Amino acid sequence: MEENVLLASNMSNQELMNKGNSMMDDTDQAIERGKKIVLETINVGTDTSAALKAQTDQMSRVVNELDSIHFSLKKASKLVKEIGRQVATDKCIMAFLFLIVIGVIAIIIVKIVNPNNKDIRDIPGLAPPAMNRRLLWNHY
Repeated sequence: MEENVLLASNMSNQELMNKGNSMMDDTDQAIERGKKIVLETINVGTDTSAALKAQTDQMSRVVNELDSIHFSLKKASKLVKEIGRQVATDKCIMAFLFLIVIGVIAIIIVKIVNPNNKDIRDIPGLAPPAMNRRLLWNHY
């Protein structure tokens, strides 16, 4: 500070005025640079805020879609379980039908092979094998 006082004492009034004006110009320029920085900061903040809002909206949509997908997966899982039960039931029914068909075929084969077996009742609709063959017309 003492150097500035000594410097100022050696200067004329015009030089002091010029120096003061120069310092004020430098200060004005610094203030203008500061204002520009503040405006740029505000613009960056505004852009960042808009981008953040857009990303928040996008995240909200993604969460809604994930909820929808989760619901669909639960529903699909239930449908797959139900279809699995129906397939198991259908397989059981097919197995019982197969056993019934095999049993009927076995009874028919036994009746054809051994027609005199009285332990097996006649099957309705299945004519017993003919013991004596009779012709409907006579040979004269």
